[in-house]
Amino acid sequence: MLERRRGWGVWWFIRAKLHRRLFVSYAASILVTVVIAGAVTNVLHRGPTWRDEAARVETFVTGRFESAWIFPAQRDELARSLARDLDVDITLSDPDGRALGTFTPAGPRAAPACERPAWNLSIGRAPQRMGTVRVCIDRHGDPRAGHPTWAALAAVVVVLWIFAGFMARRLTRPLSELVRVVQDIGAGRLASRMQLGRHDAGELGAIAHAVNDMAARIERQIEDQKNLLAAVSHEIRSPLARLRFLMETLRDDDPARGRTLDDVDREMEGIDVLVGDLLATSRLDFEATKRVSLDAAEVAVRAMERAGLDVTLCTVEGDDLRFEGDATLVATALANLLSNARKHGGSVVALRVWRDARGVCFAVDDDGEGFSDEALQKAFEPFYRGDAARRSNRAGVGLGLALVRRIAEVHGGTVWAENREQGGARVGVAFGMRSV
Repeated sequence: MLERRRGWGVWWFIRAKLHRRLFVSYAASILVTVVIAGAVTNVLHRGPTWRDEAARVETFVTGRFESAWIFPAQRDELARSLARDLDVDITLSDPDGRALGTFTPAGPRAAPACERPAWNLSIGRAPQRMGTVRVCIDRHGDPRAGHPTWAALAAVVVVLWIFAGFMARRLTRPLSELVRVVQDIGAGRLASRMQLGRHDAGELGAIAHAVNDMAARIERQIEDQKNLLAAVSHEIRSPLARLRFLMETLRDDDPARGRTLDDVDREMEGIDVLVGDLLATSRLDFEATKRVSLDAAEVAVRAMERAGLDVTLCTVEGDDLRFEGDATLVATALANLLSNARKHGGSVVALRVWRDARGVCFAVDDDGEGFSDEALQKAFEPFYRGDAARRSNRAGVGLGLALVRRIAEVHGGTVWAENREQGGARVGVAFGMRSV
């Protein structure tokens, strides 16, 4: 993730994505525009409302029928003409509610015009009430409710809002693609590229081409560095092996020459170890790991044998000691722990293996001077060498324990260093990936 979640609720949800912010901004703009347009229209148009017009019509119709009600022929003719001119249905009733006639634009009929009339106009006043005029306008809607302006306006707002969401998503899709590619590159997936399609133009297209070109260059450079490191390591190890063979052939009974050759052999052994550490570091850098199921007891015994140590010094506690790991990197980590104990801790006292909450643990005990307070804090930092190592001018550059820590982290584990109560030091590594 580019950033951790900040805040909570709807406000965070809106701010988390650019297209959501654009969508809300578009929606707010539409609503503000509608409100302003409505206010301006209301200010400019101050004529009578539909309710005012309806009240006037009621007064007019009531007055006309009151003057003609006592004359049936005039009353019916008035109802017929109003029905025809206003395109409505009119039902006349006496004071007891009995229908006197129904008039429509097409002519009179027997049945009432409708069950729920728009107007019930009382003709006359109690106690001289003459009857009722029921006006039905089901075909047209009730004018007193006003035009369906607000409903249409609401529909337009909804359509515009949906369109705003579509446009916001369309405009921000290239940026989302850019975020995805940048995250992939940051995570080491250098083969990721931006694919914009029809958006491959303008500033976004230029950014896409620049990011793709950058990723390609980084991928090519890292691959070249990886190949160069592998080639150089191989080329260095080959002459080292031949030199060690030639040194063995030069040994004779001359003690001075033998001591000199021993010194040269130790230096070449140090170079060989350094090359091995560099190769292991490159595998970590390029994530070239291959995890398999490993048995901790077998791994520990092989590490002791490779180091030329007595396997009886290896103590295994428990039975459930399988874990997932890269066999070469795990072997390198244990070899570095054993080498560190031999070089800086006097000699290896024990290699202990067990499982706890941290995972499968390996710990090497030595009988040396132990760690100083500074060394306990910095033992696993790259290029750190303790005072004892600097004073004795022992070979090494301080990469061994730093490499152990990196190998542990890749395997979901951890490392630690401590002084033993019996004297000496204990350096351990845990591999946290359980084998299933």
